[in-house]
Amino acid sequence: MHEVTAGEDVALSADTVWAVIGDFSGIRKWATLVENESTEDTTDGKVRTLTMPGGRVVKELMTDSGPHHYTYTLDRPDMKAYFSTVSVKPAGADASRIELGVKFVPHDEAALDATREQLTKFCRGNIKAMKRALGLA
Repeated sequence: MHEVTAGEDVALSADTVWAVIGDFSGIRKWATLVENESTEDTTDGKVRTLTMPGGRVVKELMTDSGPHHYTYTLDRPDMKAYFSTVSVKPAGADASRIELGVKFVPHDEAALDATREQLTKFCRGNIKAMKRALGLA
C-alpha cells in the first residue's frame, strides 16, 4: 500500500483543534465545499454521506477512531483501496500538529506519481481549510 502525508504545526492545543476538525459528523465546520452532510450508523459502522458541488455524493465509512484521530475509507473508481486519516498530535499546552494521511492502492500503478501528487494537494488543501476554520489562516 502506498502512502502520502501532510502536516502542519499550529499554536493551539490538540483539544481546541480537535473540537473543530475532529467531528466525523460535522465536517462542514471546516470543509466549506461540502454542501450537505449526514451520518448514519449502519451494520458496517458509521457512514458519512457528503453532497459536493454539482450534486456529486460521496459516502465514507469510518474504520477507526480515537481521542484525536479517525480513519475512513470510500469507494473510488481509480483505487483498489483507499484509507484517509485525520489526526491531531499534542505538542504542548498550546501547540499541536495537524496530520492528514492517505494510504492507497491505485488500479493503475503507472499513474502512481500523478496520484501521489493529487492526494498530496488534497491533504494540503484540507489542512489549509482546517486552519481557516481555526482562525489561523
